Amino acid sequence: MANRRFPLQRLPDDLYSKVLKTMEPYEIIACSLTSKKVLSIVQSLGLSLRSAKIKMKELPEIYLSFGSIILQFKRRMGKNGKRMTRIDDIPIGVDVSIRKRCARLNRITGRFRENVDFKVATWSNPGKSIGEWIKHIYSIFRCKCYEAEFHVGKIRVDIQSLRNAFPKLRETVIHGSLEEEPNDQEIQNTQIILRAFLPYVKNVELHDVHLQENLCLQHIGMANLRSLLIDSPNSPKFDDILTLNVERCAIRGNHFSFRNLNRFFKLWTKGSFPKLKYLTVEVENIVDWTVLMKGLKAEEAEVDEVDEKQYTIHNCYGNRAEIEECYNKADIFGMPDYVSIEFYVFN
Repeated sequence: MANRRFPLQRLPDDLYSKVLKTMEPYEIIACSLTSKKVLSIVQSLGLSLRSAKIKMKELPEIYLSFGSIILQFKRRMGKNGKRMTRIDDIPIGVDVSIRKRCARLNRITGRFRENVDFKVATWSNPGKSIGEWIKHIYSIFRCKCYEAEFHVGKIRVDIQSLRNAFPKLRETVIHGSLEEEPNDQEIQNTQIILRAFLPYVKNVELHDVHLQENLCLQHIGMANLRSLLIDSPNSPKFDDILTLNVERCAIRGNHFSFRNLNRFFKLWTKGSFPKLKYLTVEVENIVDWTVLMKGLKAEEAEVDEVDEKQYTIHNCYGNRAEIEECYNKADIFGMPDYVSIEFYVFN
């Protein structure tokens, strides 16, 4: 009798729900795989999730954050090491990593310190494809922050089959290749991803992504985005940022001329970029304020540091904006690696 398992699934639904609420998130997910009835009970709980991210590399990975607990699901290869190339391919199993932060008392100092418990387990696959795994996990939790991260140089799954498997995304991050000349497949993957998800997401990050004329920065800038981060080896032209329709924009790895930034600020004073709340771009180490502020009728503000400068300008609608410089980490000679010009808009 001592070795008999408790007949959990024979409990009434209301009692089963109470038992599920006492479980850890990964245990709840495991239970939801046992039957459609249990999955329905789990879904009725309306469990919350802080954030969820899908990483598309050679093998898809899913990260779920519950605050102090982070789960990682990584699909294993097919039978006999067979490479999975489609979202409906069935992996032989799933590696589950559990990281749990907890406070533990140090008996010597009498103080609490944060520790991280790490566990790894392998689940057998109940006949679900990669796409079905994604849909199953995301059907269980309520989450306002779904993200997807694509590594276009590593993806082996057919990109065309991804859109229907993914939930409604809030953020898309694309990592390109570090090669100066990316291959045609990487370019095609990037274009497919942007066309599939750009109309729906609010935040976009592009890292080392090589864009082409048929889908360039101007097209991305026109999308109705909340934030756009560009960290690209290709220096965008001034015309590329004239179509910005975002609230927050950061452009790294590029050096805009002060003359072009001055033109940008003048356009803002005339009513352009009405949605923009924040812009940061990298410039040369020494800021030429004479060129940057020319013709803007700017007012210099008082700042605490002697070397820092801050200016205030207004647009035709009476909105106020502040322009200031931000020095980033120093190199071995004590000079900043780069200087950013930051632009804040106050309505």
